[in-house]
Parts: sequence; C-alpha cells; structure tokens
Amino acid sequence: MVEELYTPEQLAQMHNSLWQCVLQFANLSATQERNRIARDLHDSVGHALTGLNFQLQTAMKLCKLDPNQAQEFLTEAHRLVAIATQEVRQSVKGLRNDPLAAQSLEKLIESLVHDFYQTTGILPEVEINLPIALSTHLTAPLYRIIQEALNNIHKYAQATTVQIYLYATSTEVYLTIKDNGRGFDTGKVSGGYGLRGMQERVAVLQGDFQIESQPEKGCYITVKIPMQISHISEIPKISELSNLSVTSEIPFPQESVSLSQPQPVIIGEWQPLNLDEWQGF
Repeated sequence: MVEELYTPEQLAQMHNSLWQCVLQFANLSATQERNRIARDLHDSVGHALTGLNFQLQTAMKLCKLDPNQAQEFLTEAHRLVAIATQEVRQSVKGLRNDPLAAQSLEKLIESLVHDFYQTTGILPEVEINLPIALSTHLTAPLYRIIQEALNNIHKYAQATTVQIYLYATSTEVYLTIKDNGRGFDTGKVSGGYGLRGMQERVAVLQGDFQIESQPEKGCYITVKIPMQISHISEIPKISELSNLSVTSEIPFPQESVSLSQPQPVIIGEWQPLNLDEWQGF
C-alpha cells in the first residue's frame, strides 16, 4: 500500500481551500436564513398591517357618523397590532420557536380565513382533504402561501368570492386559490416581493407554482409539491424561476372537509400595548 504524502505547502493550500468552503457555506446559510426571515416578516406582519390599515381607515370614517361602530373597528385594529407585535417579537428572537409548529394546517387555515372574514366581510369557501397530517416542512410554506394570497386579494383584487382547495395524495400536495377579482395581465406582472416569496417557497421544496389571470377575470393560483423531497435545495434566483403560465385545472376528490364558519372573537377591555416588553431584545 502506497502512502500518499503531502508537502507543507500542499497541506496549507488544502487547509485554505477547506476554510474557504466553510466560509462560503456559512455565508450561504446566513443568506438563506435572512431570506426566510424576510419572507416570513413580509407575509405575517404585512398581513396584519394590511388589515390594521383597513380597520383604522374605516374607524376614521365612522368616528362622527357612528362612534359605537367605529369603536368596534378600533378594537379589531388593536387585536391586529397585538398580532403584528408578536410576529415581530418572534422574528427578533430569530424565530427559534416556530409559532406554527404546534398547530395543524387545518387550524392555521381556519385562523387565516377568520381574519380575512373579519377584515373584508368575505367568507372564503374552503375544502381540505388531507388523509394524513403533513410534515412540518410542508405546513409552514403552505400556510404562508395562503396567507400571502389572501393578503393580495384583500389589497388588490376587489373580489367578492374566494375559494381555497387543499388536498394530498400519497406522493403530492395540491393547493389552489381562486378569486373573482379584477385580475391582471400575467405578461406584465412586476413580480413583487409577495409573489416572489410564494415562488421561492415552492421552488425550495422542488414543487411547481403557476398562476392564471386575465384583467377582469380573477386570479387562479396552483401549487403542487412532492410529499418527500430529495434535499432542501438552495433558493434559486428569481430569474431562474419558471415564468407565470396558464395551468390546467386539477381534479379534486369528491370527499373533502369544509371549514366551519368562523366564530367572532371576543376581545376584552382595551389595553394599551406594554412597550416595556421590548426591552432587552
């Protein structure tokens, strides 16, 4: 057996190359973590602030005409501030404890639907058929995609109906989100951070994200993600993502679970936010 020997110079060069690889991996991991936090902040805090803006604008319009109803909108605004505060607190702490991990995807979607209904007065039609509980690597991205889609519908679509369908087979998870809003030209879409974030979440999971829309004809988003992936891939550049394109409808199974109509949230007396809790962050 021939023993391979290296000169001190060769060993130093190999050590330097290995160290450079370590630094590159560390930088890549840090970049991916920053991108993840940025997406989560945009989706979660952005969702709460969009609703907050609506509640405050409505309260301002009603403050003289109907003070009691204006107070109801202010109370809901206070609840949304508390939600945004909690989301920011979790992000500042590095999101060490995932707030989504302890709940099923069905419960998380029900909460999103309730918030959307409270803010817009539109109760989405939701059908879910998940034979088994999804793993955590799928739950959070699907939740964030639905959250961002509802946020976009609220801000831009001027829709009156929204449909959310989610089901899984033994190999894949399917999600579709459809609204009857004003739509847009997919050939001219600017690719804002929200849309890019949805694309990135699906791309990381080696899935397929497509959107169909035309002016005055609503919007139809389809997502297909494998139940098992070979590895968590690096987030691709936005230029590498597939272009927006028309997708054929996915056949849904006959049996599905519909979420119940959300119940009103009872909020106690108005309590100012305790800003002292931010000390030490």
